[in-house]
Amino acid sequence: MAELVVSAATGALKPLLEKLAVALVEEYKRFKGVPGEISSLTRELEAMHAYLLKMSEVENPDVQAEACMNEARELSYDMEDCVDEFLLRIGDKAATPDGLIPKLKNIIITKPKARRQIAKVIEKLKIQAKELGERNARYKTHETISKTSSAHVDRRALAIFDNASKLVGLDRPKEELTEHLTNEDGLVPLQPRKVITIVGSGGLGKTTLANQNILCQLSNEPHPNIQIWNMQVLIMKINDALRDKRYLVVIDDLWTKEAWETINCALYKNDKGSKIITTTRMYDVAKACRSSDGDFFYEMKPLGRLDSKMLFFERLFGSEDKCPDHLIDLSDKILEKCDGLPLAIISISGLLASKAPTEDEWGRVLNSIGRGIAKNLDVKNMMQILSLSYFDLPHYLKTCLLYLSVFPEDSIIDKKRLVRRWIAEGFIHKEQGQTLYQLGEGCFNELINRSLIQARGIHMYGEVRACQVHDTILDFIVSKSEEENFIRVFGDGYYQIMHGTDSKVRRLSLHASSKEKASTLTQLNLSHIRSVTVFDYSVELPLWTKFRFLRVLDLQGCRQVEGHHITDIGNLFQLKYLSLRETGVCELPQQIRMLQYLQTLDLKNSKVKTLTASITQLRRLIYLAVDKGVKLPDGTESMSELEDLECVDILKQSVDFTRKLGQLTNLRNLSIFFSSDDCSSATEESRDEDYTSNIFSSLCKLDQLHSLSIDIDPNRTQDFSLDSSGSNAPAALRRLEIMGHFISKVPNCVRSNVYLQDLTLHVKKIEVKDVRSLGRLPALVSLGLVVDRSFVGGCLTTISGADGFQSLQHFYYGCAIPITFMSGAMPKVKKLALLFPIKTFNQLPK
Repeated sequence: MAELVVSAATGALKPLLEKLAVALVEEYKRFKGVPGEISSLTRELEAMHAYLLKMSEVENPDVQAEACMNEARELSYDMEDCVDEFLLRIGDKAATPDGLIPKLKNIIITKPKARRQIAKVIEKLKIQAKELGERNARYKTHETISKTSSAHVDRRALAIFDNASKLVGLDRPKEELTEHLTNEDGLVPLQPRKVITIVGSGGLGKTTLANQNILCQLSNEPHPNIQIWNMQVLIMKINDALRDKRYLVVIDDLWTKEAWETINCALYKNDKGSKIITTTRMYDVAKACRSSDGDFFYEMKPLGRLDSKMLFFERLFGSEDKCPDHLIDLSDKILEKCDGLPLAIISISGLLASKAPTEDEWGRVLNSIGRGIAKNLDVKNMMQILSLSYFDLPHYLKTCLLYLSVFPEDSIIDKKRLVRRWIAEGFIHKEQGQTLYQLGEGCFNELINRSLIQARGIHMYGEVRACQVHDTILDFIVSKSEEENFIRVFGDGYYQIMHGTDSKVRRLSLHASSKEKASTLTQLNLSHIRSVTVFDYSVELPLWTKFRFLRVLDLQGCRQVEGHHITDIGNLFQLKYLSLRETGVCELPQQIRMLQYLQTLDLKNSKVKTLTASITQLRRLIYLAVDKGVKLPDGTESMSELEDLECVDILKQSVDFTRKLGQLTNLRNLSIFFSSDDCSSATEESRDEDYTSNIFSSLCKLDQLHSLSIDIDPNRTQDFSLDSSGSNAPAALRRLEIMGHFISKVPNCVRSNVYLQDLTLHVKKIEVKDVRSLGRLPALVSLGLVVDRSFVGGCLTTISGADGFQSLQHFYYGCAIPITFMSGAMPKVKKLALLFPIKTFNQLPK
């Protein structure tokens, strides 16, 4: 991923460089004074950026380096704010800007006074940058990036020599793995090599296996010149040493598929019944290790309740029955926070062992989990182990992970909400051929794959819709975020790092519910804040309309927020993300049109029923979410950048809207609702038919539409069919969902869609030809088929290998007609759900 993004490591340096260098130096060299100053400043900033990238890889930088890094990041934010404010101050506020860079170009060409002003601004910024570099050079020591500064004992190495009787919860996994290691068919003299892969979350440590040691142990021969061998020679030597041997190799903590591919080349594939055990935190690495049917994949699970208690109490008291009665309830709550993670249980029990066994002391530890416990020296080893996974991340993923510290502990974080916030903050940079959301979703999936966040809200067909951060990981990233002044978590009971009165808060996560705590917000410098998130009920709310550099304003769930709180929202000229979901806001102000950079507007479950016509001037809006019953203004089709629109109540819109919906050619995700019709007259019936025909005619024009969800009121009397208009479904459609009301039959347009991957239909009847046509869809991975229970005229449905469904992995079937599966049917299916009325089973032959 390109690095032209805001990041935790480098602050706003890259966006700032882009604004300065691209807009001015390259294209406007003829303007005296300005380009020269900017060129000089650009060189300073580039050097600063390289320094920050280099230092961000150092796990424990010295005090001076850390201070310099923090100052450089803060300076980058201040510089970008300075440029943005300058543009706002001298620009035409009434004009609709086409972007900061084009606007800056226009200013320099047309306004001589502005050229002189920006020259002074740039000169001031250059002086600040040079002073920072000179100050750091004056006091610089030559030990800033010492490789030994971060050296520490590998805690896993000590655990190897721990008493085996202390291992808890491993009996069953050990038996299962032993079976796969020793289970052999005595009738088969030659057996292929088998790979056993163990995958699980971080916290188990990491071992580096030196190539030299492997070879020497295999061949029992000294190799004095091994250090000059290249990879190809080394692989050949190991291959030769293993050719005639039956071997057992353990490869601990694999991090990449490429590493496995290299190691796998060196391990000779003979028929001696050899075994390879690999462990990894990465799910894609684990899948890469499983290359044949004989290979075994074992996913480590958290400890169960009984094993967790056994480990916890044995570490503290020797056994559970020795725990004092007054600590039993607190113990249960602490173990709930540890969530079955052995590393967390061992670390927290070690911390408690140093405390007095009183309710007050244990209560303080309980309340500090996820709220600054990382500052305690007794859990430093756990933080060091977690940092292994963190420092292995590329810069953009580090930033995305740290951003999760915005959310309170135990939060279930919606994927869409998180990804759109990443985009608004500038963490995701657009790449050719993919949308920003697709790239952000890739980051989300990669964090799950690395076991740094936990998948939650998993759809019946396997789609992950949300995530959760384990409290121990949250504690680590909150600590890291506050140290770097990346995010300030402010709330009841939260540990607060004092950065000094002059320290500017860049991103604020407000959890304060008490008036006393909220009132202390006045002590923070919020003048340059970029992101505000408010959770829970707060008696006093900050005046965010004065935060002119705000990019993200997330008020989801704050019922006390009403219309007067957003009266002056037009002042937030940089705002890109606005969530009023689940608030008390009834209407949007006319000033909403001034938010020309707004990308996300979330109004779900608010009290907004009608949108102001001025919203159509938001030409950069990408995501718009409203409730059923909300009327969209005419002119919505002019919002040409819209990619995601939910949920449009079709019969509440004007007929003009239904005809022009097809002009939103960038739409990728659309959810629409057909409310209960009132066809008591011929006029009403004709109107309903016109709306339906217009909508499906418009849908056919949406060439980029990938996901279409149609929700139909069950009380609707008019029949509903995608085929009624004679039009086909959008050609690029990957996901189609029609539910709520049973449509007459499987639509013809579905049968020919070779790209369709996810299909959910509620139909009045099903026939054999329907099953066979669906089976021929080559890309279909998930199928949900629910048939009206009144349908009894069909025959027994049989699915065989000849019926297709070669890619299907998830099948949900609800029907009064039984179904049978023949040998070879649905060869890749992983999840199968069959629902039948009880009477169906009573009618089956005995």
